[in-house]
Amino acid sequence: RPYGDGNTTGSTGQWVGEARVGGPGSRGGGPGTVWAMTAETAAIHATVENYIAHFSNNDRAGYLSLFAEDAWVEDPVGSPKHEGLEAIGAFWDGSRELAPEIELRLTKANVCGGEAAFFMEIRPMLGDQAMTMTAIDVMTFDDDAKITTLRAYFDMAEMRPADD
Repeated sequence: RPYGDGNTTGSTGQWVGEARVGGPGSRGGGPGTVWAMTAETAAIHATVENYIAHFSNNDRAGYLSLFAEDAWVEDPVGSPKHEGLEAIGAFWDGSRELAPEIELRLTKANVCGGEAAFFMEIRPMLGDQAMTMTAIDVMTFDDDAKITTLRAYFDMAEMRPADD
């Protein structure tokens, strides 16, 4: 096994699926240390992937279904927060008024401690021209892997015509 000391029994930890839950003698952690993907982590990855898919497929209902009732979105960071599902839906509507087609391309997602940070390319269609810029989104999640907060980091000055 690639994680921990390989001990599968006793007080030093046990394997849980593909994750090793560390014990007192495990490398780098005590009880509860998880060395690999857990079900929670997998669910968060799935939410991130669904976020990308729903946004790119112009699926407003699917997009909103990913958020907790009391979630908020700060997009971009430093702008006023959109608090609650109604405000997040209004934010969606406003973004689609600017560009009815927006494709998100996920580059890399990292999930740790019930949060996700991911790097992506944003590709809006402005008229007949595909544009592109990069962004980093940071999300927190509840126990059901629903998004509770979303903060988007990007620079509109980076927007340029897409090469492909």
